[in-house]
Amino acid sequence: MVPGEWLRACALAASAAGLSACATSEDAKAPAAPPAVVAAADLEAARERFAEIVAAHNVRASRLDTLESRASLELRYSDRDGDHFDQCEADIFLASGGRGALRATKVGNNILWVGSDGKQGWIFRLDGKPTHVTVFEGIAELPPGQRFVGEGAEEFSLLSPRAVRTIAGIAPIADGWSLRAASGEDPGDSRFESRFELVTPVAPEVDAVFRFGKSGLPGSVCIESRGGKPMLNAALSEYVAAQAENLAQGAWPQIARRIVVTGVGAAGAKDSEARLYLDAPIAMAKRMKPRFFVLDELIAQLRPDAIEHVVVRDRADRPQ
Repeated sequence: MVPGEWLRACALAASAAGLSACATSEDAKAPAAPPAVVAAADLEAARERFAEIVAAHNVRASRLDTLESRASLELRYSDRDGDHFDQCEADIFLASGGRGALRATKVGNNILWVGSDGKQGWIFRLDGKPTHVTVFEGIAELPPGQRFVGEGAEEFSLLSPRAVRTIAGIAPIADGWSLRAASGEDPGDSRFESRFELVTPVAPEVDAVFRFGKSGLPGSVCIESRGGKPMLNAALSEYVAAQAENLAQGAWPQIARRIVVTGVGAAGAKDSEARLYLDAPIAMAKRMKPRFFVLDELIAQLRPDAIEHVVVRDRADRPQ
């Protein structure tokens, strides 16, 4: 199987994930039992605590509006041919306005380029012949993990700039968030962070569910359709400070170095996993180039053999 097929298989399983609990890190436990009944006074106190968490989270997200990092990308999945594993080198570039790029390479050769200028997105598949780029029109309002048609759509749903921001826990949390009791919590743990999940809409019919650790940083992010069916699950850990311009070292924003995205099959067992390890992320644009977000210039540089345009409809391709 060529590397693009590995990416596609992994992304397909993640975007078509069955019912499962949100992935967790060491200090954000996975739900394992029905939610507990919450007293009104307890819920009000939890809202006050989470209002502080959200405010701090959004300050951190604003300081990570620009981000770049080298990374390694590990892919594991199972199919009828057995278990598979692949590892690629990657570069991640995130800029303001929904712009971003993820470049995956193997043995020094580009095999995949996923990007967006905030209004349209694209994916170059360069690992075989003919090489191909698919341009997705009208993605501005799509939720992370959204499924739609087109060559490479599965990879794009997992690795698009908006998806990367969301599953890395650096997308801002908008007003309108709510709390729900986290099942499986330790009754003896008085910390609100362990007893509640924060739910925030990211698009019509789609929510992001955050579990926070005792540090107030996200331990997991689950993208799920309204009603609780996960689309993407991400566990976040090994937080490091990202160097930022015009900020003292003590104010550098924290970002998870280890991001594990899982897909769960219809039978409830994990059948795919993508592990992203960031290498010295910085909240600056030292290697980022303006041409990374200009489709015509990328086409001229990467010279795909075929070009496909897909108009993404507002509701037709939303998850059911």
